[in-house]
Amino acid sequence: MHNDALIVAGGANFPDGPPWTGGAKKWHDGIFVLTRTAEGEPADEWMIGGRLPKRIAYGASVSYPLGVLLIGGEEDGTPVRDVFRLAWDEKTKNVHVDTLPSLPKAASYLSGAMIGSTVYVQGAGRSEGADRLDEKFFWSLDIDQTEDAEEWKWTTNLPAYPGSPRHKSVVAAQSIGSGQVNLFLISGSNPRYQADGSPDLERFEHFTDAYRFDPIRETWSAVAELPIVRDPRRGIRSTKYAQSRWPVVAGVGLGLGQSHVMVFSGSTGRYVVLPVDERPEFPNTVLAYHTITDTWAVVDDMPQGVVTTGIAQWGDRYVIPSGEVKPGVRTNQVQSFKVLTATATFGGLNYTVLGVYTLGILIVGGFFATRTKTTNDFFRGGQRVPFWVAGLSIFATMLSSITFVALPAKAYATDWKYYLAQLTIVPIALIVVSLVIPFFRRLDATSAYEYLERRFSYSVRVFASLQFVLFQLARMAIVMYLPALALAAITPFSILQCVMLMGILSVVYCTLGGVEAVVWTDAIQTLVLLGGLLLAFGVVVANVEGGLLGGIDTAFQDGKLHLADLDFSWGSWATTTVWVVVVGQFFASLYSYTADQAVVQRYLTTRDERGARRAMWTTAWMGVFGSSLFFAMGSALYVFYKTHPTLLDVGMRNDSILPLFVANQLPAGVAGLVVAGIFAAAQSTISTSMNSTATAIVADFCMPFGTCRTDAGYLLLARVMTASIGLLGTLIACWLTVVGGSMAIDSFISVIGLFGGAVSGLFMLGMLTLRGNATGGLVGAFAGFATVSWVMFDESLAINRFLYAAIGAVTTFVVGYLVSALTGGSNQTQLYGLTVYDHQGTLRQQVRAIA
Repeated sequence: MHNDALIVAGGANFPDGPPWTGGAKKWHDGIFVLTRTAEGEPADEWMIGGRLPKRIAYGASVSYPLGVLLIGGEEDGTPVRDVFRLAWDEKTKNVHVDTLPSLPKAASYLSGAMIGSTVYVQGAGRSEGADRLDEKFFWSLDIDQTEDAEEWKWTTNLPAYPGSPRHKSVVAAQSIGSGQVNLFLISGSNPRYQADGSPDLERFEHFTDAYRFDPIRETWSAVAELPIVRDPRRGIRSTKYAQSRWPVVAGVGLGLGQSHVMVFSGSTGRYVVLPVDERPEFPNTVLAYHTITDTWAVVDDMPQGVVTTGIAQWGDRYVIPSGEVKPGVRTNQVQSFKVLTATATFGGLNYTVLGVYTLGILIVGGFFATRTKTTNDFFRGGQRVPFWVAGLSIFATMLSSITFVALPAKAYATDWKYYLAQLTIVPIALIVVSLVIPFFRRLDATSAYEYLERRFSYSVRVFASLQFVLFQLARMAIVMYLPALALAAITPFSILQCVMLMGILSVVYCTLGGVEAVVWTDAIQTLVLLGGLLLAFGVVVANVEGGLLGGIDTAFQDGKLHLADLDFSWGSWATTTVWVVVVGQFFASLYSYTADQAVVQRYLTTRDERGARRAMWTTAWMGVFGSSLFFAMGSALYVFYKTHPTLLDVGMRNDSILPLFVANQLPAGVAGLVVAGIFAAAQSTISTSMNSTATAIVADFCMPFGTCRTDAGYLLLARVMTASIGLLGTLIACWLTVVGGSMAIDSFISVIGLFGGAVSGLFMLGMLTLRGNATGGLVGAFAGFATVSWVMFDESLAINRFLYAAIGAVTTFVVGYLVSALTGGSNQTQLYGLTVYDHQGTLRQQVRAIA
């Protein structure tokens, strides 16, 4: 496919009949093109697009944005080295053919796929005098080079693939659990030849092994062998292979979704010993290999089994043109398919549970609306919130649907390395209860960023507050999008409709009740969330062979409980090694718990400083022990779907694994409770973001200029801003449902690093130094933001997203301090109460107290 046109070129057939009737094989050079109408439907007729320079067939074809690559093959039965690129010109209605660098050796029956800008080609050759294939071919070509195409060179020193030499393999590119794209090599054959050069059918080898190639490490590893499949074809004289492993020689391969490799048809080699005219058609079986669970499943039947052809995505469909239906017999039929997601029936009981939860949340919001009379009530809950409610609220705020959906998905797809990130809450809690809470309680500020104005200047306050507002808008969008996946999987509503429903409901109760309604609903939602997850975990364990102990053993044997990579080598910053996870998450949490208005606001809702400290410790221990439940759920889901691979939704996103389980495996009522938990996780974060963002806007951008004359006026403005922010976040989430994205937990970590690192560095500069001044703060903050942006978008740096927040914070602090020193420092006589040195004794005493 190129420029939205389907291109079929070259090939070979038997126009005068099958070979056993005397028909001769003919090679072709014609190029045929099928375009689409303005409505997106295929045109009524194929067009002639030109001719190839040679009559070729049995090569590899790979589509990419600049054209279709035709690699190697045969011309009139003789292998060739030629490589061509075909590009469709819509204006001239013609296919342009460019010649690219030739293969290192002439080869036919090749297979290929593309990873990034590099095309990989696999095959085999026969040296002179050999009675079988004895040379392995595995080459690559980077087609995204700045030099002219004539200067490109094939890489020939890649490690050879394992197993026997083979051709006619199935090759496809697909992501593994970590998100890295690998190359998968499946099946293939190695014919034997007699002295006269004719094939020896009795000694043909058809392989069922499979391998994957890691392009970063340049290593091969074995994956699960092709499955045992009962042959569905009837009337076959040979029953030797009635039920055995299933070769897929010359089949069609495709990476579908985020973790499936599809294999369509393929020759099993079981009936080559039969007379040619008695051999059956090639099977129409469709297999799916799952790269995470390393399992195979029979998922469907295609209308007609075909081999020695290709596949291309055309719009929202996948097209398989022509092909060989049985030895010596070709077809000119074009098959296509579309991936559909099954929607489970939610049922009345589940709707009732979800409805009761929703109604309860609205009642809570309405109740606290009657208690909200002033801006102090709206922004700080009248400072009458119990510590345990504030603690659960902070936990729910940091938890969100990102944790509920994405952390189990991360553990399911990879392992427990991200759990180390959750443990950084303990040292963060020590810092918060000893330094941060006393600091903000004594400042008695409505907005956390009021401090930055007192310490530096109003411009620094505006910069930090604006970063916070942008971060919360991005956060709201992500945490609305994730639960929408769950709801869309089990209800008649689309993802877009689910996003709008969640956003509007959150706007209503948050606008009415202010922060007091938010923290109390957060506490309720935390209990609903954890209760639903515990029930789901119990159902998974009950359906795994060996129960809890059996599941733990399977997860351990497959490396799913791996906790840390102890790699401290140069370059390990690109991986999730232990120091990257711990250091990166420490700085991300440092921002969240010391400079994030959404959390700092909670410190000010309790009756006194002691209550705020107890709230933080409630959050910390919930983070340590509660988070382990999410990772355990992910490992349990891995074991469940490894045991039941046919229950996986083909082409699914990895983030949808928990919603998939909820939709199809949980009993009525329990599914409703778990969905309510997902709903609750999203709403706790959405409502928090709405209220805290409105607080920041009113306190940082309106109150300094006396926008309203009375407290009642500011209260009305706060409610208007809350509703506006909620609606804007909902619109961004709607946009996200259209464009999609990578795994959401990774997206969220990037967002924190981009917006949070520089703000965290500003607070460090202000609290921990006596030299920091406004000029240094602004220059440092811009430097931190710019540095993180550069690191994020420059792919050549390959720095793990966990480190974004650390890079932003450290850059801001160091640059800010140096610039402050060069510009005269600050007036230390005006800093009383604005650094840690003036709270709870000296900094040395505080460090001793923490220790």
